[in-house]
Amino acid sequence: MAPANSARKPQLGARLPQLESTRLYRRIAELLETRINQGLFPVGTFLPAERELAEQLGVSRTSVREALIALEVNGRVAIRQGHGVQVLAGPDLAAPTTPPDVDIGPIQVLEARRLIEPRIAELAAANHTQQNLENMQAAIKLQNSAATWTVDAYRQGDRDFHVEIARASGNAAFEVLVSKLWEYRTKPLFERFENLLVGSDRLGKTANEHDIIYAAIAAGDAAEAGKAMRMHVEAVLSSFVKGDRA
Repeated sequence: MAPANSARKPQLGARLPQLESTRLYRRIAELLETRINQGLFPVGTFLPAERELAEQLGVSRTSVREALIALEVNGRVAIRQGHGVQVLAGPDLAAPTTPPDVDIGPIQVLEARRLIEPRIAELAAANHTQQNLENMQAAIKLQNSAATWTVDAYRQGDRDFHVEIARASGNAAFEVLVSKLWEYRTKPLFERFENLLVGSDRLGKTANEHDIIYAAIAAGDAAEAGKAMRMHVEAVLSSFVKGDRA
């Protein structure tokens, strides 16, 4: 027997064009929103499955997922877990309304952090002061005081820990860069990604990973600090790409 919502899924008709990779999720969101405005995906129907959209557009499922969450943040669709992505009523605009503050997606932010933060941790192991270590400990304590990873104390402690490591590197440019990347951590798109994909055990995992990073920096072990930071950022990135909810 066909799923209850299958009858409401529109036929795609002509295939959608393949897209280039520059800010890909945003271009996918704009394309889908244009098709919604044109009536190809009527209000109340469900969009094609994530895998089907990825195949038609010639992109990864991760990019499609980012685009769909961006559309949800903008109120054009609702992601109904276990059912699909449903089109919501919205203004019939000629230009897509994807908000500019989500122009850099969570995956891009985490990929950038994966590249630069291990090196920053290595420098922090070599250049930190006692005050840097005390500030890192305070950030860890603040984060550990949070009951869940969605509360402000957790997110503030998380940010403070990583920014303090950048400060400890001895290069002020790294501090500015990491602080700027962390601004995107508070954007609706990033937070919605977490709510949909990150498991509740991330709280304990992050605490353990931060402890390992801190210990390596405090010991002056640059190689271990870089390795621990790389593993930490890759673990978070993996949860965004694959999802780690049970």
